[in-house]
Amino acid sequence: MQGPEKEKTDIEKTDIEKTDIEKFEMNKTETGDLEFRRLEPGDLDQTAILESVCFSTPWKRKDFEDALTNVSTYLFYGAFDGERLAGQAGLVMTPPEADITNVAVDPAYRRRGVATKLLSGLMEAGRELGIEDYTLEVRAGNEPAIALYESLGFCEEGRRKNFYSKPVEDAVIMWKRK
Repeated sequence: MQGPEKEKTDIEKTDIEKTDIEKFEMNKTETGDLEFRRLEPGDLDQTAILESVCFSTPWKRKDFEDALTNVSTYLFYGAFDGERLAGQAGLVMTPPEADITNVAVDPAYRRRGVATKLLSGLMEAGRELGIEDYTLEVRAGNEPAIALYESLGFCEEGRRKNFYSKPVEDAVIMWKRK
């Protein structure tokens, strides 16, 4: 696979200053009507900050920039509350399959259906591009995410030993097949 690799790059403090992350976490608002749309280059800063808030080994801003310019392979959607990015999710497409690469929801917007709507919209957009089957990896201990994926029709089909770092943890491989 070309491009960014999941869970393999650590964010450097030069990419996003700690104060930016703190501002992002503290600027919490109530969920209003969210707009779901394809991510654009102007969304890169918020996307990288959200990724660093949600993951111990996040993609760098440059990884997202590369992905957004490769529209034939990558598809990223965001959920926006006004100008604020509340969540994002992405696909790497190799029709008729796609790998869901990132699902990140701002902690202030969790447990409100944001991830469900993002993933449903992302998979619908993928279907329009010829995607029939979807796969993803999720930390074995991330029970809320596993329950979410199961509610969307994903089933466990395997495990990857010690796939994740910081902390080391197995990945559950899940598929949603046509």
